[in-house]
Amino acid sequence: MHPEQLKEELLACYQSYYVEGFRTNDVGLIDKIVRYPIAYIKNGQVEMLDEYPVDPAKLKAELGWDHSIDWSFEVSGVNDASAHMQASATRCRKDGSVIERVHGFYAFTKIDGAWKMYAMADVVF
Repeated sequence: MHPEQLKEELLACYQSYYVEGFRTNDVGLIDKIVRYPIAYIKNGQVEMLDEYPVDPAKLKAELGWDHSIDWSFEVSGVNDASAHMQASATRCRKDGSVIERVHGFYAFTKIDGAWKMYAMADVVF
């Protein structure tokens, strides 16, 4: 498959499962794109986890997070077997005021024709 087609395929998968899972607080939907154990890189540490490390509903309640704006997605490298992707967004309260900006890095592999995330890292600022 051509690299541009692979990028489009990965972005569609990421948005359908990962972004939509966060939007609807559905960790089961997020799980459909994750290959466990997943490597979670945060604050200079790497953990291998058997479940997704973030509960979207809990995070939204803790932050007062209602929606995100300024989405940016970039597939920085892709071939038929693996891909690297970056995403960023600004988290906002219901009134539109900014809470924080988040940037994530994700590593994917293709298993049985489906993209699966096996590593992730995030930076919140």
